[in-house]
Amino acid sequence: MAGKSRRPKLVLTAEQLQQLKSIGQSVKAPARELLRARILIRYHAGESVARIARDLRTTRKSVAKWVNRGLAVGPETALKDTYHRPKEPVITEEARAWVVHLACSKPRDLGHAAELWTRSALAAHVREHATEAGHPSLAKAVKATVHRILADQPLHPERVRYYMERRDPQFEEKMANVLLVYRQVALQNERRRPDDGPLPIVTVAVDEKPGLQAIANFQMKRLTL
Repeated sequence: MAGKSRRPKLVLTAEQLQQLKSIGQSVKAPARELLRARILIRYHAGESVARIARDLRTTRKSVAKWVNRGLAVGPETALKDTYHRPKEPVITEEARAWVVHLACSKPRDLGHAAELWTRSALAAHVREHATEAGHPSLAKAVKATVHRILADQPLHPERVRYYMERRDPQFEEKMANVLLVYRQVALQNERRRPDDGPLPIVTVAVDEKPGLQAIANFQMKRLTL
C-alpha cells in the first residue's frame, strides 16, 4: 500500500481554478503551460502524483516538480518558465579605454582600407583583437556594446567631417616657416608708426597648408597704385 503524501493540498480560489481550466483547454497556449495547468488542476482535485503522471503520460518527477512549484510560488507563477538571463560579461575600465583608443585611431593605420570608422567595422575589429589585446570580455562585443562605450564619452567617430593628416615629411619645418611669417608681419604692424607712410606692409600667402589657418580675419583694402 502506497504511503500517504506529505505534500500539503493546493488551495486555489475560484478565479485561479477557472484560469487554470481555461489554459488547460486552450489550443493557443504553449504546450508546457497546458501540461502544467492540467497537473495543478488534478492535484488540487486530490489526485496523487503517480496517477497524474500516468494519466498525462509524463514522469512522476516532472509532476512533482510543478506541484512543488505551485505550492511554493502560486499557480500563476508556476505556469511560467524561470527567466534565465546569461551573465553579462564584466567590461573593465581598461577594456573601455582600449575601445575609445581604437575609435580615435585611423582604420588605415590598423590595416583597414577605410578612412573613418563605422560602428560595425569598429565592433568587428574589437571582437577580432580583444583577446590578444588582453580584454577577453570584449571578444563577443557587438555594435550595441561599442555604441554604449562611446556614448559614455561621448565620441562619434562616424560623424567626423574633417581632420588633419600629416603626410609631408617636412611638415613641421614648413609649419614653422608659415607661423614665423605670421609673427613677423604682426611685429612689423605693431612697430609701424602713423608717419611711416600711407601704405602698410602687405603679405600674401599662396598655397598655404590647409591645417594652418589664420587666427583672425583681416579686412583687405584695394590699393590703387
